[in-house]
Amino acid sequence: MNIQNQPKIGFIGTGTMAGIMLQAALDRGFLQPEQVLVYDKLPASAARFGVPVAASAAELATQCDIIHLGVKPQDQPALLAALDLTDKLVISIAAGVTLAKLGLPRAMRLMPNLNSAAGQGITAYCATDLVGEHELSFVRDYCACFGQAIALPEEDFSAFLALAASGPAFVYQFIADMAAAGQQLGLASDVALHIAAQCALGSAAMVQQSDAPPNELVRRVCSPGGTTIAGMQALQQHGFSHAVQQAVHAAAARDRELGQASN
Repeated sequence: MNIQNQPKIGFIGTGTMAGIMLQAALDRGFLQPEQVLVYDKLPASAARFGVPVAASAAELATQCDIIHLGVKPQDQPALLAALDLTDKLVISIAAGVTLAKLGLPRAMRLMPNLNSAAGQGITAYCATDLVGEHELSFVRDYCACFGQAIALPEEDFSAFLALAASGPAFVYQFIADMAAAGQQLGLASDVALHIAAQCALGSAAMVQQSDAPPNELVRRVCSPGGTTIAGMQALQQHGFSHAVQQAVHAAAARDRELGQASN
C-alpha cells in the first residue's frame, strides 16, 4: 500500500464513535467519499454518510487498504478470525483490545473521546513496529479532524481512558452541578448552564495557555477572606479532590478488568 497516495479506507462498524470520526474526516475534506467504504450490520447506520456501502465485512476487506474497526470488543475476535487482514493497516478503536490481541503485523489502537463530536477530542494512539512513518502521519492527520492526537505507550492506555475517555463525563457532571446551583440561586436553567459551560471552557483554555500550574491559578482567584476561598473550602470539606481522583482510579481499574476478562 502506498499511503502517500489516497488510500481506500474501510469502516467496519459505524456506531457512535466511529461515526463521529468518519463524519469529521468527511466534513473537513480529509477523506473523499470515493475513498471510503463502510459496512455495518445495521444498514441504516452505514447508509447515513453518503459513501459507498459494502454488502459484507469480507467484501469491504478485499477492496480497502486501511481497515477501521469500530465494532464492540466482544465482537472483534470472531470478525478478525473471519477476515484475512495480514496485508492491511488495521485501526481498532475498541477499549481493552490490545495490539497483541489483534495479532496483526500492521495495527494501530486509537482511543478517542466523545468531545471529538465538537472537534475538541483527544485521541491516544499506539502502533506495532511494522507501521511506517507515512502511515503514522496519515493517522495523526486523520485524528486532527476531530481534535488532537497523542502517542502513548500501550501500557498507559488505561490511565488515558480514565482521564480522556471517561473524564468528559466527570466534567459534564461538574458543569451540570454548577448549573444546578446557579438555578438554586435564582438563575434560569438555560442561563445557568451557559454560564457554567463557558466557565469550564474558559478555565480549560487558561490551563492550556498559562505557564502556571492549575494550583497556582486557583491561588490567583482566591482572595483571602473572599467568596472563592469560601467555595473552595466547601469543596474540600465535602471531599471534592478525593472524589475526583477516586473516579479516575475507578475508571482505570475497570478498564484493566475488562481487558483481563477478554483474554
